[in-house]
Amino acid sequence: MRALVVLTQPPLPEGGAPGRTAIGLLRGLMAHGVEVRAIAARRGFSVPGDVPADLPVEVVDVEPPGPVRARVQRVTRPLGELTGSFSQRVREAAAVADLVHLEETETVWCGEGVDRPSLVHLHYLARLDRGFGPAWSKQFREVLDATRAERAAVRRHRYVVASSPVVAEALGAEDVVVAPLSLDPALYEAATLDGPPTAGLIGTAAWPPTAAALRALLEDVWPRVNAPAAELVVAGRGTERFGGIGEVESSGELFQRLSLLLFPLPRGSGMKVKTLEAMASGVPVVTTPAGAEGIGPSDGVIVEAEPDRLAAAAHELLTDAQARRERGAAARADFERRFSPGPATQPLVELYRRMLG
Repeated sequence: MRALVVLTQPPLPEGGAPGRTAIGLLRGLMAHGVEVRAIAARRGFSVPGDVPADLPVEVVDVEPPGPVRARVQRVTRPLGELTGSFSQRVREAAAVADLVHLEETETVWCGEGVDRPSLVHLHYLARLDRGFGPAWSKQFREVLDATRAERAAVRRHRYVVASSPVVAEALGAEDVVVAPLSLDPALYEAATLDGPPTAGLIGTAAWPPTAAALRALLEDVWPRVNAPAAELVVAGRGTERFGGIGEVESSGELFQRLSLLLFPLPRGSGMKVKTLEAMASGVPVVTTPAGAEGIGPSDGVIVEAEPDRLAAAAHELLTDAQARRERGAAARADFERRFSPGPATQPLVELYRRMLG
């Protein structure tokens, strides 16, 4: 099978979340014997870096649309920045592929004019992540545009893939395949968990769900943990305003410092890459149902809804070295069994075969 995979970001070990999961996606498909070719968009906000040499990826620079074109696109093709020359390159590459795999909502319009079977993989749904807000607000416009693009994805594609059962159910499509996100465990060294007890959270503070999790952590959960010898580390772009250390060079290296990921996410949808990264690093996770979406039962991931219970779970791990080692080992084992590239991409390969009849 020859698959053309369309990516919103270049696959980079220290790129954005879509870039990191793209590595697991491509390596998993290749391990299953799929002949993969990928086209990735590089935009102004993309993290710089070189794509790993083993990945067959063509990176295409995409310039933002001018103000007039942007207004037109919002009406006709919401989230349509990857139209124009990028879509033209996709159409050219699709001519020698058996199928086209569109990764993330922003690629939905790249399938226009492609005469090959195609699927679209939706990582999350904006309307589940946050409310619309007032009709005159920027948030309303952003969520509305994303929702219209998500609905276009379902309407325009017979084959739709969701990263979690929650996303699949919310889509309301007749035929939705659930395929989890994946990371390459070779990029994550197992943490020793023997250092000073340290809870941590990493994320981009400008993303509203992450900001809500940071507020819940600092205001509702951490003050209840009651572990005087323990430290809290908050990292990621923009976290300085929450008292954090800001952006770090490597998320994998940060997880080496942590005893647990403490992630009290009030609301969100889709699989959370920071939860997967913690599991890949052998770091136990204490989180909410939203933070553990798509993970399923795991002794390495403790799921609680209330601040008191989240704090109690964190207290136990921060004060009991044996408990966190056992939980961490379980997290790593469950990651390798379910979310390493081979197992995570098996549903996609089965769908590919069905698409090609």
